[in-house]
Amino acid sequence: MDRLSNKLLILEKIQDMVGLKIRMIREMRGYSQEYMADKLGMAQNSYSRIETNQTKLSTELLQKIATILGVSPMDILSQQPAIINLQSNQGTQQAIGHVDTIVSENKELYAKMLEQKDAEIQRLQRMVEVLLEKLGG
Repeated sequence: MDRLSNKLLILEKIQDMVGLKIRMIREMRGYSQEYMADKLGMAQNSYSRIETNQTKLSTELLQKIATILGVSPMDILSQQPAIINLQSNQGTQQAIGHVDTIVSENKELYAKMLEQKDAEIQRLQRMVEVLLEKLGG
């Protein structure tokens, strides 16, 4: 597999996580799919396809979703957890509580990313074995 294929595979993995990250941020905000769909001017089932990665996001749609959720598009695309201000400044203790909530809710995202990484490692190991067999035999 060449470098371009590897880069495309990595981009594909990131795209697979975008819908999950959008859903997690939406849920942290307390927004329903119906609310998001209404704000975006689309049907709820069309919006649902975004969160289940059945629809590719345009740059424009990604920007609209990010604006509604109060995050940047890079917060959605990044493999890092998004830091989200859920309330106005009401004290450090509440902020710490929200950070703890965000970290625990992102565990699902990290678990899925780790599963995908493990599956990719296994796939690459099998590919290496096949290539070694072809070279040796």
